[in-house]
Amino acid sequence: MNIYYVYQDENTSEGTYHAMVVSAESLEKAKKMHPAKDWGRTDVWCYSEEEVSGRLLGKAKKDAISEIILSSYS
Repeated sequence: MNIYYVYQDENTSEGTYHAMVVSAESLEKAKKMHPAKDWGRTDVWCYSEEEVSGRLLGKAKKDAISEIILSSYS
């Protein structure tokens, strides 16, 4: 399990999420996470996972689960 910083720059209106720190098995799985846990909520995040960027921050502890650790909302 890894820790990733994932972010989007497509939807930067007021009342949107900009970034998250997540634990996931891969960057691809991290980019599929949605801060509101609903890809139907494109009003608060970007429109598709293809618009999400990310980078590896480090390793999570062995018993970590895949989850959103922290999100940035404006």
